[in-house]
Amino acid sequence: MSGGSVTADRMDGSLVSHEAGAAMPPLHRLHRRRTGRLLSLLAAVVLPTALAGVYLYRYADDQYISEFRFSVRHQAPLRVDPSGGPAMSTSLGPAANLAMINDSQIVVQYLKSRQVIDDVTASGVDLDAIYARADGDSLAHLTPGAPAEARQRYWRRMVDPFFDLTNGIVSVQVRAFRPQDARLVAEKVLSLAEKLVNDMSHRAHADQLAYAVREADDSGVRLRRIQAELAAYRNQHAVLFPEMQATADSSVEGKVEESLIEAKAAYNAQLAEGASPDARLMMMLHSRIDALTAEQQRVHGGLAQADASGSLASVMSGYSVLQADEAIAARIHERALIALQDARNEAAQQSIYLAAFVRPALPQDSEYPVRWRLLLETAVLSFAAWCLLQLIYHGIRDHID
Repeated sequence: MSGGSVTADRMDGSLVSHEAGAAMPPLHRLHRRRTGRLLSLLAAVVLPTALAGVYLYRYADDQYISEFRFSVRHQAPLRVDPSGGPAMSTSLGPAANLAMINDSQIVVQYLKSRQVIDDVTASGVDLDAIYARADGDSLAHLTPGAPAEARQRYWRRMVDPFFDLTNGIVSVQVRAFRPQDARLVAEKVLSLAEKLVNDMSHRAHADQLAYAVREADDSGVRLRRIQAELAAYRNQHAVLFPEMQATADSSVEGKVEESLIEAKAAYNAQLAEGASPDARLMMMLHSRIDALTAEQQRVHGGLAQADASGSLASVMSGYSVLQADEAIAARIHERALIALQDARNEAAQQSIYLAAFVRPALPQDSEYPVRWRLLLETAVLSFAAWCLLQLIYHGIRDHID
């Protein structure tokens, strides 16, 4: 019994040992996995890094940067003093800051657009000779005969404008493969940006001046029309200045009334003394009273009549309306002339201008490509991609097993 149990224990031990040996991978399989992992590391990390190093240190061309900086400024326009004093500049408010931001953004968008490429080419700069040279670095150069969209994408890589909203400064970096080319393109881009700002300023001044001229002409025509109506009204009623005429007629009426009172007083005094109404003196006083009464009625009727439109009161009423219209038209015309002079002053000065305080210079050393950084980035990214692929591979293998 004991011998049989020992034999069984030996058989069970042999079976467990055999199963453990079958579960362990053979040596050549481990070696093959390590070799495959090493080859994949070489293919995914070392080879791309080596190729990138060969390209960067042997074929990649140096890129030089010429930088310039500017800001779009708004000059306060000169305003005419209505009191007759000298023209003075007005202060700029928040609206000017907003206009400065908008104008700066317009310049930045222009420097990124296809239009600036066409303008640079039209100015005589051969961009193909600068950026599409046939040499070993075909990856960094522009493809000869590339379509407009590809040229614009390449331009945005080589010309990088940036607008700093905190201080209103626009910084532009221009890349090229030769120092003189970088400065040439930067100078041309800066001149085109200045031309754009000047054109915007001239267009705004031209529109404002045209509007001011039109308003001055229209107000002048209206003033002359009202003055002609006023002159015709005076000729129609044969009165040059109704106010003066009314003052004179009122003075005459007062004198006539005073003389009438004196004549009536003398006539009544003679009657009180017993003079006969048929006496020669009494008849003369009576005739004087009648004449003064008629004159008083005539003068008073010329000043105001209840049912007559030709009275001096009605003439003065119509004259006052025309005179008020003339005063309003004269005031409008005066303001239009002041606005016209202001527009001319603004057109004569540069109210919007591009102030370049850092101009393009000839670069001395290349700044791109940063070879060591690109090489390090290639190695790190390749290693990260290899690790990710290893995780995916082992995950799939474990799922299959």
